[in-house]
Amino acid sequence: MDPTLPFASGSSGGKLETEFEPPFTAWKQKATPQTRSELLRAVDPVIRSGIKSYGGPSRGSPNLRSQARQLALQSFDTYDPHRGTLKSHVLSNLRRLQRTGAQEAQIIRIPERVAMERKHLGESEEELRFKLGREPSDGEIADHTGLSMKRIGYIRQARPVGAESQIEDASDDASMPASTIPGVDRTKTAWEGFVYHDLDPTNQAIFDMTLGRHGRKRQPTGEIARKLGITPGAVSQRAAKIQRMLDERFSQSVM
Repeated sequence: MDPTLPFASGSSGGKLETEFEPPFTAWKQKATPQTRSELLRAVDPVIRSGIKSYGGPSRGSPNLRSQARQLALQSFDTYDPHRGTLKSHVLSNLRRLQRTGAQEAQIIRIPERVAMERKHLGESEEELRFKLGREPSDGEIADHTGLSMKRIGYIRQARPVGAESQIEDASDDASMPASTIPGVDRTKTAWEGFVYHDLDPTNQAIFDMTLGRHGRKRQPTGEIARKLGITPGAVSQRAAKIQRMLDERFSQSVM
């Protein structure tokens, strides 16, 4: 640890977390838009955690996220490294989101809320594409937005009625479309979920786009390859491996 950092956790009994020391110290020494942005970026996981904990039904609201960032900025000004961790201080300030979230839930009609969530979902997908350099999996999108994958599927299928924008079943379970294996009943969804969570993010994205999971449109191999930055042959090989994993459900059921 650098002893010259005035807010280092090891100096004078300070409790500032190691991962926040450089951006917090840089901002405290010279508050500029750049140092502020870097500190906000560092505590973004804390902000998302606060939104998930205190945002209630409105946690997907862009307005709520904007307020959360403003509350985080305010918390930087009042933070004392000698009294506690930055994470706990930011989360304490984010408790104020509970009132805002409740108010939004009362005044926003369901269609408007879905429209806001769809906008938030689209912005988050674009942000992840830029950050990752490829199409994100639905698992990564769920982690980033705080929305469940079932909710993501609901938001996607809630587009204006049209042949290409509707999935086969309008129920909540429609977030898991039919497998490529004929004749499989709906109990297959548990196995699909097991297989999905055992995959890496790239293979998860292939699974999502190949089957059209969670309200996605099914994508051809060439388009999937383009979105993931890999070759069509690699997509086919990975898809075949995923299919073999799905098929294992049947080999195990007859053992």
